[in-house]
Amino acid sequence: MKIGILITARLKSTRLKEKVLKPILGRPMLHYMVERLRLAQRPSEIVICTSTIGQDDRLCEFAQAEGIRCFRGDPDDVLFRMLSAAEAFDVDTIVSCTADNPFVDPVYIDKLVDFHLAGDFDFSRIEGLPFGTFSYALKRDAIKKACEIKDEVDTEVWGGYFTQTGLFKCGVLEVVDSNVKWPELRLTVDTQEDFDMISEIFAKLYNSNSTFSLEEIVQLCRDNPELVALNSSVKQKVSLPIKLK
Repeated sequence: MKIGILITARLKSTRLKEKVLKPILGRPMLHYMVERLRLAQRPSEIVICTSTIGQDDRLCEFAQAEGIRCFRGDPDDVLFRMLSAAEAFDVDTIVSCTADNPFVDPVYIDKLVDFHLAGDFDFSRIEGLPFGTFSYALKRDAIKKACEIKDEVDTEVWGGYFTQTGLFKCGVLEVVDSNVKWPELRLTVDTQEDFDMISEIFAKLYNSNSTFSLEEIVQLCRDNPELVALNSSVKQKVSLPIKLK
């Protein structure tokens, strides 16, 4: 069985232009995400999963520079793009991340994979980590089934196809570790305020010789409420409802 991380990435963002390649300490934000994901032990592959549109050429150039794979697929149908990438690279268990989450935690990727496989789930998620630090685990066959039942070509937000239809076996890995449990903490990047907060975290914690932990990020934010205030007014976009055939 092959386990792979698929990072869904586009450069079409409107609230913060080309956010995933914006520089932090001289390197693209996405570089630090890949650096962190390499620490996960269970997956054997990391793939940038982007579109066939010329706008996203730079993401393939980035992947080549990082020494990881790149897959180009449907611009809008993220579910089908992930399925196509999984088939192309023969990945059975997919760990799904999005490129605007530079702090996805590798420790919990490994915990999630073990939980997902032990429970023989179709779709597994983590509950309790800061927003933007969790990942999802999926069976390739489950993604294929979701693609067969959906009646929508824009699947940028796709979780509901697994959790709302009653057709899939879903698991929830509950976080009990108080050192990292803080679901209200926003550590994703949609806006300039988000990027400013993330940049401040790197400025305070980054060491080129090691990757700082999620525990260190959470402790820094607890000790510095003014840091959390930087993006406290940002509202997460409401997800569109799923559409079934």
